[in-house]
Amino acid sequence: MRSPLTLMIMAALLPNVFAFTGKTCRIMPLGASITFGVGSSQGNGYRDDLYNLLERDGNVVNMVGQNPAAGSTFKDKDTEGWPGAIIDEVAAKMRISMPINRPNIATVLCGTNDMTRNIDVGNAPARMGKLIDDLLNFPPLTMVVVSSLPANANQQAQARINAYNAALPGVAQQRANAGRWVLFADCGRSVGVNDLVDGTHPNDAAYERIGKCFYDAIVEGERRGWLAAVQGPAP
Repeated sequence: MRSPLTLMIMAALLPNVFAFTGKTCRIMPLGASITFGVGSSQGNGYRDDLYNLLERDGNVVNMVGQNPAAGSTFKDKDTEGWPGAIIDEVAAKMRISMPINRPNIATVLCGTNDMTRNIDVGNAPARMGKLIDDLLNFPPLTMVVVSSLPANANQQAQARINAYNAALPGVAQQRANAGRWVLFADCGRSVGVNDLVDGTHPNDAAYERIGKCFYDAIVEGERRGWLAAVQGPAP
C-alpha cells in the first residue's frame, strides 16, 4: 500500500490525474483586450493555454466568439474579447453572441477598462452581476467562470481593482447559492506588475498562468456536474 506521502508526490507529478476527458468544451472567452490577447507575443493571450490543457485531457475544444483575433498564431482564433470595452459594452456584445455561439463554458475576465478609466466603479460589481445573469438567462446551460483582474501599474487604478476584486467572490457565490453554475477564479492574483508589458496587459508567462487558472476552475465546475452537453452544431 502506498503511503500518503507517496500519493501526494504522485498527484504533484501528475497534476492532470483528476481532470475530466471525453467532453466537448465550447468556450466563449468573454472580456476586453486581455481576453483578446493584447500584450502576448503571438496574440493568443490565455486562450491557447486553456485550449491545450483541455485538449490534452482528451476533450474536444472549440473557442467561440464574434471578434476573432486575426493576428493570433493559434489554430482557433475565436474570442468574445473586445479591446477597450467596459463591462456594459462587453455585456451588449455577449447578448448578440450567445444565441449564435451557444457555449457551455464562458470564461469572464472583464472590468479593467472600467477601473483604469474610473467609470462607475462603485457599481462595477453589480454591473458584472447583471452581465452574468444575462448570460445565464440564455437557453444553453452554461458554466460561467468569473476571474479577478490582474494588477495594474497605475496606483489609482490598482486601488479600484483591489476593491472590485474583493467584491467578485461574493458576486459569484450569490449566484452559486441560488443554484446557478458560477465559479470565481482568482486568476488575476497570478499576475503582478512586473508581469505586465505595458502597465496593463500580461506577458506570455502571465497569460499562461491565467489559462491554467481558468482550466483548474473548469475542472472543478465539471466535478460539480456543471458541464452540460453542447446544444446544436458548432457555429
